[in-house]
Amino acid sequence: MIERNRAGFFRRLPAWAIFGVFILALGSGCSSSNQQHPRPRNIDPLEKVNRFFYKINDELDRHVLKPAADAYNKIIPQPIRTGLGNAFDNLGYLNVPLNDFLQGKWGQGLSDTGRFAVNSTVGIAGIFDVATRWGMPEHYTTAGVTLGKWGVGPGPYLVLPLLGPYTLRDVPNIGTALVTNPIFWIDPGCAVTVPLGVTSVIDARSRSDFMFRFRSQAALDPYVFTRDAYIQYREGQIHEGKRPAEPGLYDEEETGPATEPTPTTQRR
Repeated sequence: MIERNRAGFFRRLPAWAIFGVFILALGSGCSSSNQQHPRPRNIDPLEKVNRFFYKINDELDRHVLKPAADAYNKIIPQPIRTGLGNAFDNLGYLNVPLNDFLQGKWGQGLSDTGRFAVNSTVGIAGIFDVATRWGMPEHYTTAGVTLGKWGVGPGPYLVLPLLGPYTLRDVPNIGTALVTNPIFWIDPGCAVTVPLGVTSVIDARSRSDFMFRFRSQAALDPYVFTRDAYIQYREGQIHEGKRPAEPGLYDEEETGPATEPTPTTQRR
């Protein structure tokens, strides 16, 4: 498994994160209609290659993951699916406190470490989310967010085969999430890792089915919708809802001189 809510060699976002991504994208689309932003920056210099891999990933989802997720929902009762989803989330959770500490969030890092410990023991390998009831809420952060907070630029947008949307800055998270997953050390021969990884991907796809259908129905170009939503979601994580002081690669570029206030509009 690659990271929290990522397993095997397939990248995925948890269902709540995907929901947040699409809501952010819709909100951004509504707000941008009232602003003038000429000459947006080139956020996707590798678009032709990215679209090629997006199509491959989409076909894989349509012909393999979607049918598997439908069968999973039909065969496995909901309480069992909930417990499995919790356990998969917990397996990849150590990546979160690691990046909490790297971002200087000491209190949150201790809380997230405690969350992993409580759910892994009292919660029986994470099947039951005891930690939330005990006042240790779930967080989500990655090495890409950490690098962004350290001032590293996002680099070009990427669509990786099987893994999905990334920016270049997010790529190191594949490694950190892998080595912080206990299964990576317990099962070096992958006899357990591969079946768990496949099951985790199917579980994630089943939880996210509505958002996949929403994307295909709501977007004229699902590739652009996914790209813009992913970028905004990542930037929102890094800046925590605050507008960055310096324009980034994905900020739109203003043109023309700044307009000076007229005497009638100046504060007296």
